[in-house]
Parts: sequence; structure tokens; C-alpha cells
Amino acid sequence: MEDVGSPTTRRRVLAGTATGIAGSLAGCTERLWSRAESPGPDQVSLTIKAVPADDDIIAAKIASQLRENFETAGIDATFEPIAKAELHRNVLLEGDYDVFVTRHDGIDEYDALRGLLHSRYATEAGWQNPFQFSDVTADDLLETQLTTADEDRDRVISELFDHLTETVPYTTVAFPSRIGAVGATLSETVSGPPYQPIDYLEILSEPPDEGPQDRPLEVGVFGEALTSRLNPIVVDSNQIPALLALLYDPLVYRTDDGAIPWLAEDVEWDGGSLLEARVTLRDDQRWHDGESLDAEDVAFTHRFLRDTSLGETESGVPAPQYRGQQSLVESVEAVDSRTVEFSLRTTNRETAIRALQIPVLPAHVWEPRSTVVGERQTEALVHDNEEPIGSGLFELEAVTDDTEVELVPFTDHVFYDADDRPSVLEEFPQFDGIRFVVAPNSGAVVDLLEEEEIDLTGTPLPADETGRVSDLPGRSVLTEQTDEFYMIGYNSHHEQLGNPNFRRLLSRLLDRDHAAAELLDGFAEPARSLSSLFGVRESELTDEETELTAFPGSDGEVDAEEARSLFEAENYRYEDGALLE
Repeated sequence: MEDVGSPTTRRRVLAGTATGIAGSLAGCTERLWSRAESPGPDQVSLTIKAVPADDDIIAAKIASQLRENFETAGIDATFEPIAKAELHRNVLLEGDYDVFVTRHDGIDEYDALRGLLHSRYATEAGWQNPFQFSDVTADDLLETQLTTADEDRDRVISELFDHLTETVPYTTVAFPSRIGAVGATLSETVSGPPYQPIDYLEILSEPPDEGPQDRPLEVGVFGEALTSRLNPIVVDSNQIPALLALLYDPLVYRTDDGAIPWLAEDVEWDGGSLLEARVTLRDDQRWHDGESLDAEDVAFTHRFLRDTSLGETESGVPAPQYRGQQSLVESVEAVDSRTVEFSLRTTNRETAIRALQIPVLPAHVWEPRSTVVGERQTEALVHDNEEPIGSGLFELEAVTDDTEVELVPFTDHVFYDADDRPSVLEEFPQFDGIRFVVAPNSGAVVDLLEEEEIDLTGTPLPADETGRVSDLPGRSVLTEQTDEFYMIGYNSHHEQLGNPNFRRLLSRLLDRDHAAAELLDGFAEPARSLSSLFGVRESELTDEETELTAFPGSDGEVDAEEARSLFEAENYRYEDGALLE
């Protein structure tokens, strides 16, 4: 694996604030002298990165449309399709991009914006501020919302959205419906395409028309290198949706109907100046290798995610996954074998629950992986974790090359034969495990459905496959509205993209209504309101539309004259139709 922590990446921790400021000023000086000696300004040039059409045709279409619109506005634009794992390395680890387009899993609570935008994460890996965005006002609002309640918190969040329309570190195009397909065996029992682990547990708990099956549930997925890394705390991989979450249980699951205690038997809250939570674990829980799961594993998980070197490096090496959620925890202590006490950095219970959704790791497996193996790297962050040991209702049975992954029920799980298990598991299991069948693209997955080799799809299908599925006897199209969204991200360290006014103009160069109707074939809601432009689909706080949705053109096509007048109003210059730096 390539060294994602090399000194040349943007994720190297700065030596100090003074050094960072001095380096920034020095860079500005160099550019000024360079321009003074240059024969003339160059055309503004941007590269747009997204996954290829085989991996996500919508992201590829959006990126292609952006390239055309940027070029109409006089920008030298290039669309560079790259594999998903490479895109994650470029964007989430190295900061090696100008503009990127991707499908984001969604914002489940306002505090998720803190991890996405706070400057404290700008030098870390992962979905923590991949834009390298640094803004004092945004930081202050993101911190204030943690300890503000009710109407006051709503006011702070509204101010944050207002400020983001001025700074625009990223923007949302649309909220796609998740599209899937199901075969005859489950057509009467499955209402929506599975994506989260709780979706699979619900399917496996609902009796099929033909009764319980003595075979695994067959799930079709598509993409490159889906089984190459089974490490739950890294981001530079392309993984089967929900696979690892089915192997590693959290303390609590959050659903549309509220939180469900899982590894936790009970959570007691103390609402002082900041929240404290006393978590009691269910009795006699075990890891897949037979070792006991106890409170020390929970406390270890949070310490380890905060610093995978466990104190061996001066500034720590945080795990890139779950960082925003883990940073809600001020301290965690195992009181006894079944009791864990959390001190949290928030007064909001819904926010605090985010920290309890982190999958728990076995200390006896991951503690030996704290060895430092390179700058800003520990063994935990480079390990492929070929034999994952979790505590979930399923354990890994086999991985067949890059074509199949089979999970079998973990019969020692406390819920497997329990009478008092959560209602979602009332008739679990109706299948003897889960087998993920890997195909190269969406069309090949539909082929598997047609040939009755899978029961349903597990990777979102593009809308253009729905007609074909509908024509197959006994097969049905599944659709569900989710919080996922297509995002356009900007690298604020780019010479031009560092200017928020420039980012604002770029954000207007995509017709969101046209994208939802045409690029996503109507299976999407365009981002129109202030909050939805930053990934919050439903919010009563800021439902007004903003200037960022004012597209300089019609029906998806940019009006060159109108677009160029917008840039000229911000003191940009053109020469022979080219936007100059």
C-alpha cells in the first residue's frame, strides 16, 4: 500500500500556528514576485475528480457537466475519472485535488457539520474537513452549537448556514433516491433497498413468502476492489456498504424511530453543564474469537480512535474514520466490567448519541497494532484486517478472491436466541447468513438478478437500470428517499479556490433543477434551500433559497455572456474568452 502519510500530503500536522502563518505569508510573497516577473497571467485551470461511470454514473455525469460549464465560463477544465479508493486517497488523505464530486452518506445531525468543516481537523485524514477550510467564524459557530440548546441552538445553526453561503467550502447538487431491485423471493417483504446494517437485520427478520431459508441471503454489489481491505477505521478503500457494520456492533443504533440500545443494555444521562452518560453493557457478550467483550473494550475504542499510537507519538495519530463522532467524548472510563462512564462535550442528547454509534473494537486485537510504522502512520492504519474480529450478529466466513464475501450468523451473540431482543430482530434469522456477490458494474448486477443468482441489490443502482428491472418477471424496483447527497468540494489551498467569492461563482455554474431532472432522471430532490445546499435535506431553520442557486443560464446550459459578467463583477479578467488568473 502506498504511504498515505508522507510529508508531501496535506494531512501532515503543522509544526505550530506561527509556522503555518509564516509559511502562508511566504507563499503569498513568492506568488507576488512570480507574477511580477511573469510575462502575463495564465488561464484559470481546474481539474475535477470523480469516480468512473461504472462505479457511479451520476457522479461522473455531474463532473462532466461541471467541466462543460466551467469551460463555457472561460476556465480550462478537465474531468479526471479515478477509482473510488484512489479518489479517497487523493481527497481524504492527500488533499491532491482541485474540485471533486462524490456521493456523501448524509448528515444525520447538525453536529456532523463540525467534523466536516472545523479547522482543527484541516490537517487530519478522512471526512474531517477534506476541503482544508479554515474560518474563525465557522469554528466559533460549530463550537457554540455543542453547548447551546433549543431555540438558541437553532439560531446558531441558522447563522452557520448564512455564513456558509458566503464562504462555500462545498455545495450540494441534489439528494438522490436510493434505488435498488429485488427478486421474487422477497418482493412482498422488502420495501426499500438495504444500505445500513439495520436494513439487513430487518430483511433477515421478515419471513419470506416461502418461509425460512436454509441458505444465505444473496446480495449483488458492484465496484472495484470491494474486498481488498476490511479495516473499519480507514477511509482509503472501497468497501461493500454495511459489510463492516454488520461485523462490528455499536453501543446504540439510531433509527428513524429513535435510538436502540445494542451492546448497551441501558444508557443513563446526567444533564449538568455538559452531558455525562453511564452505559451498562449487556451481560456475557463475546467477540467472534470467543474472548469476552467488556467495558475496557469500549473505553479502549475511544482512546484508540483518538490516537492509534496510544501515546507513542507526541501529537497522536487519530483514526480517520469516526473522528468527528469520537471528538464529542471528553473522557471515557471503564468503572467495572459492564459499566462505562462518558463525559461529553455537548449539552445535546441527540448530538451525544452520535458518539455511542461508533462500532466497538476488541482491545486484544487492535492494541498490538498501535506500533508506529512511519510518519503519521501506525500499523492499525495500514493493516488490511483480512480476518476481522467483531461482535456483530454476523462473522466473516470466507472471502473468495474479489467475487464473493460470505457472512454467517454468530450464534454466541446475546441476541441470537434471546427472548428480550429488540423488536427489529423479532423473527431473526430467516436466512442462513449473507453472501455478497461482487459484479464489475450495475448492468452486471441486474444480470445476476435476471439469472436469479441474487435476491436483491446492495449497491445503489442508477436510474437508467429501473426500466430493465421493471421488465423482468417477478422482479421489482425499490426506491427510498435518504439523506445522501451529491457534493461538489473545493480545495481551499488552490490559488484560485482559496477565494470564497470564486467558490461562490463556481457553485452557481450547475443547474440543480436540471441535474435532478435529467442527470438523475427525476429520482432526486434538487438542493434549493440554504440548508440543503450544505447537505441538510430537511430543515425548518433555513428554508429560503439563496443566490447560490441562481444559475446563469437555462435548461442546464450556461449562458457564456452572463457567466462571464459574474466573474468580471468580481474583478476577474478575460482575454479571448479565457478567464485569467
